[in-house]
Amino acid sequence: MKHRIQITAATFAFVALPAMAGDFQPLVAADPPFSHIAQNVVGVNDVFFDPLFLRATPTAITRMSTDVNSPDYHVYEQINYLAVSTDGNFTTTGSGTLTLLDYRYTPNVVFENATQPIGDMYDFVFRDSRDDTLVFGSRFRMGLAGQQPNAELNFIYRYGLEENGTAFDVSAAWLSTTTRDLRMYIAGRTASTSLTGAALYDADTVRFQSDLNLAEANPFSGLFLLKTDAEYYTLGSAGIGFYQAGEEGQPRVGNVYAGFIPTAVPEPSTYAMLAAGLGLLGAVAVRRRNRKA
Repeated sequence: MKHRIQITAATFAFVALPAMAGDFQPLVAADPPFSHIAQNVVGVNDVFFDPLFLRATPTAITRMSTDVNSPDYHVYEQINYLAVSTDGNFTTTGSGTLTLLDYRYTPNVVFENATQPIGDMYDFVFRDSRDDTLVFGSRFRMGLAGQQPNAELNFIYRYGLEENGTAFDVSAAWLSTTTRDLRMYIAGRTASTSLTGAALYDADTVRFQSDLNLAEANPFSGLFLLKTDAEYYTLGSAGIGFYQAGEEGQPRVGNVYAGFIPTAVPEPSTYAMLAAGLGLLGAVAVRRRNRKA
């Protein structure tokens, strides 16, 4: 099921909280002679010093729904965030508004060759007002009725980050949307499924490491973000993946689903999506005027 909306800009104030560290971190290959090995950015289990953590308070997030039991509760129309230095001075280094351009909600995703679902998957495309870039977002939710009680997700992948032999520049970050969100541990350009050892660099893939596990009371990923230098996006047959690495004795298994990917050249469908978005924006404006009448 797919929904597309265009949201107008709005301003939301941050509540007074201590500064928290983090910003979008570039993901690149390591310097020679190890350029075949992915250079990971490692997070910290402390949001005051985590280089990958963006600060966004609940008052800075506008949701599609306020009902916590609704799938639309996990769809974010706008998110205001602050980027803060990790040098201990907590200096604000930037701020922006992520405005939703597109999203896909895929309920009851499964491991390959399996039938029982493990959770729900969300795929987002945002526009960042800070630098007018496209930001792709991923989020998982596990533990709903009928879903596997012992599934675990160690890795979440985004694909399609190389086009015609040229890699897009990408930077990773994450933010918390509820108090139960699990952080991003590590981000790097690799398709590796191993929890140990050096991971080979893969320009087309970014791997987010986390540890979603119902047995450990971790049913939600944070909102994992990937900023790109792409001007456009499209729907790819292989856009998002996930993997259970067998850390708790489960089988090593994963799967790949369709998802949004960056592209340097707009496809005909892009113009159709833009026209649909503008039409919906006009309809929303009309409804708002009618409500005020």
